[in-house]
Amino acid sequence: MISRLQILDFSFYSAKDVEIIAEFVLSDVWQDSEVLPLMVTPNVDQIVKLNRKENAELKIELQKARWILPDGQPIVALSKIKFGKKGLRARLTGSDFFPIIWKKLREDESKKVLCIIPREDLGLRLEKERRNTCSYAPPFFKLENRAEFELVMSKIMKLCTETSFDFVFVGLGFPKQEHIALEMFKRLKERDLPLPKTFLLGASFEFYLGTKKRAPKLYQKLGIEFVYRAFTEPRRIAKRAFWDDLPFFGIAIAELRKKD
Repeated sequence: MISRLQILDFSFYSAKDVEIIAEFVLSDVWQDSEVLPLMVTPNVDQIVKLNRKENAELKIELQKARWILPDGQPIVALSKIKFGKKGLRARLTGSDFFPIIWKKLREDESKKVLCIIPREDLGLRLEKERRNTCSYAPPFFKLENRAEFELVMSKIMKLCTETSFDFVFVGLGFPKQEHIALEMFKRLKERDLPLPKTFLLGASFEFYLGTKKRAPKLYQKLGIEFVYRAFTEPRRIAKRAFWDDLPFFGIAIAELRKKD
């Protein structure tokens, strides 16, 4: 059973596990042209960043995503405080979703897939696992550098016009993957080309292929993977988790005060 719940300005899908979501996504069709065939999995850090003024427009665009999953135990907990038994049923992570949908796509190799990933060797491994799969590892770029961003987008659009992909997976982290997906949709629409079902899944490729170690199952079950990653990647994660994301408490309090 799948339902939706509006909280923190996003319409999250609620389900007992990502297996149900994967099956739904593969068969999902809709008529609303304003909806983007996009999966986003906001966590606490992303919610905090999307509530900053400089990301206001990005937030509005991501609210149009067809599949929005709660990738953060605090989000699930907040929903239960606000809505009780009607709160979100479980944390649904991109890292859990990818292996499941990838397995299903490997069983049906007729679909064309593009993987946009941080390293070329990861793409080659995915291509070996599944026919009809293409990968692209962009050179390092800064979003604010329009020339660098255009170089990346030109390559992606060349791939998309040469092959009409059914699925696109992007794992470059927030907010690069978001801007790439939205720009890809914009340019495909301008050319009157179909939009592929697109999934923004961060480090999911690296967890799946074992180049990054995911937190032990106990951490995952308790929804505190960020604690494990803070210790294993202190320079990148610790400050973000224990300082930068503190504004989430204020966002949560404001959410609880809202009258639906």
